Amino acid sequence: MFGGRLQKHHLFILLWLVYFTSNLGRLSYTACMLDIIDRRILSAAYAGLVGTGFFIWYGLGQIVSGYAGGRLNPYRLVFIGLFCTAAVNAVMGFARTGTFMLVTWCINGLIQSILWPPILRIIVENYPEEERNRVCIHISTTYPVAVMFAYISSAGIVTVFSWRLIFYIYSAFLFIIAGVWVFSYKKIIHAMHTAQFLPAGNGALHSVPAGNQQSKERLAFFGGKSTPGIAIVLFCLALVFQGVLRDGLMAWVPLYVSNVFSFPAGMSILSAGIIPLVNIAGIYLCRYIFARVKDEGKTAFYFFAASFIAALLLRFAGGYHVLISLFAFAVIIACMMGVNLMLVSFVPAGFLRFRLVAFMTGLTNSMVYVGSSVSNFGIALIIEKTGWPELITLIAIMALASAILCAFAAPRWAGFTKYLLQ
Repeated sequence: MFGGRLQKHHLFILLWLVYFTSNLGRLSYTACMLDIIDRRILSAAYAGLVGTGFFIWYGLGQIVSGYAGGRLNPYRLVFIGLFCTAAVNAVMGFARTGTFMLVTWCINGLIQSILWPPILRIIVENYPEEERNRVCIHISTTYPVAVMFAYISSAGIVTVFSWRLIFYIYSAFLFIIAGVWVFSYKKIIHAMHTAQFLPAGNGALHSVPAGNQQSKERLAFFGGKSTPGIAIVLFCLALVFQGVLRDGLMAWVPLYVSNVFSFPAGMSILSAGIIPLVNIAGIYLCRYIFARVKDEGKTAFYFFAASFIAALLLRFAGGYHVLISLFAFAVIIACMMGVNLMLVSFVPAGFLRFRLVAFMTGLTNSMVYVGSSVSNFGIALIIEKTGWPELITLIAIMALASAILCAFAAPRWAGFTKYLLQ
């Protein structure tokens, strides 16, 4: 049993490293975007369009990968995602035109969409129910840590060398981790089975009903009184706004600091690198609140409400000092990390008995990137046509609307979770 616990920790470390590295494969462009704009390779609007292209294809790919993730081998899907995003990052370093960047980064969006559904499926199938949420919480730290690493490393690279080197370095790192995945994953899973940490066969899937019982479960899910359909629709709408408030804002914080406080590119990127420290705290605060509320919808409501308050602070006091602005941005994005944990990680895990974990992961994650795709180009247009005050007002409105959506969804979702306990 001790061996099983040891291998369980090894699997977590491997999954954390894989998802951290995959995030670097998509943050590479975001981290050096300001330098690309400053060197007049792309305009702000076209740079935003490249990011929008990534998110559009990421969102579309989530639907397909969510379906495929429940049927295809997750080991192969993760390797394909890592290897191909490494190749695309290497190609991006050779880009000379905006069109080439746009097409290449759209391909990266499609490739990146492969990764999260099989990773969540691996977590659900290989950890006991009481540990899954904790594992998801720890895995969620990969994004803010990757943001911090990307922004801080990029600040030094663009100051001394060129934005192209960022893509080359991250590409090499991705190739290395793809090799680690191939070498380690099957050995760890085999050791977990050998130590009898997992039952023979499909791991946690032994608890899924079979035959007629599974058919009855699916009928109850799709047509019974406990169907979570309305809650899922409302959550998906809220996740569209969450995509704007997380990925959209994070991409443009360096430009805000540069425009409002006249910081140089390297300093602006570096200052944005402190935001993930607050994001990590937000993830564990979310864990604390959820442990007491025990409801994903209510927890998401609290975090959207907090982001609304932070947006008001940014709107009316952000211009006075850069630290006030960075703090407000950090709180908003940290709250969105908490929402993402609730609605994209915890909610889909509730569909294990219906064999819909990967599909629900793809669905909810795709909604996030509908918002992200709109925001990356949309924010650039708003900044150019109106200005930052109008954009921040819109951010506050979206945060408030999302809080209202989650308030309406929470009772319906609570009814469904009670049904799952029967």
